[in-house]
Amino acid sequence: MSLRSRSRSGGRRRSRSGVSEIVATILLVAITVVLAAVLYVLVSGLTRAPGTTPIGSAFTLGTVHEATSGTGASQRWYYNSSVQAAGGGIAWGNMIFQVQAGSGSVVATGPMTITVTNAASSCNLATYSFSSATWGTPPVGACSSVPVGPNAAVVTGAALQLLSTASLQQSGISLVAFGQGPYSGSEAFALP
Repeated sequence: MSLRSRSRSGGRRRSRSGVSEIVATILLVAITVVLAAVLYVLVSGLTRAPGTTPIGSAFTLGTVHEATSGTGASQRWYYNSSVQAAGGGIAWGNMIFQVQAGSGSVVATGPMTITVTNAASSCNLATYSFSSATWGTPPVGACSSVPVGPNAAVVTGAALQLLSTASLQQSGISLVAFGQGPYSGSEAFALP
């Protein structure tokens, strides 16, 4: 009888070990797939190239309005807007600007500059020409609490003014912000 009970228990062990091997194999495969997915997510986040945050998700202007001053040769056109949204730690030095036609070509109708001011105190935060960006020095006491310079954060409500010596009122003309550093792509804002 001891032989019989041994053979029966041995048979049971085999059938149990067969089921356990299948379950173990399925579990190992599932664990391997989950670990591979987690590793992929971690590695892809670490190996991203610079300039992966789209500029449009971090910077938005409101509607651009046109105004003029002067007459004849001294006439100037102003295109005014304000920052509607600024997020992700974007700084003024993370973008450059261009005025483009609908075809994507750069519009060069005369000297153009963009001045960014703090809406609350009218302090000059940045000045962009179409060949460089300069950072204003605030008047003493006027903007002492407002950071100025390429590392200063873009804040909602800042006023942006494009000054042109010629009218930009043509079909398809837009002000385009290009991302630099950790920001990529461009965002176009239609001029009136």
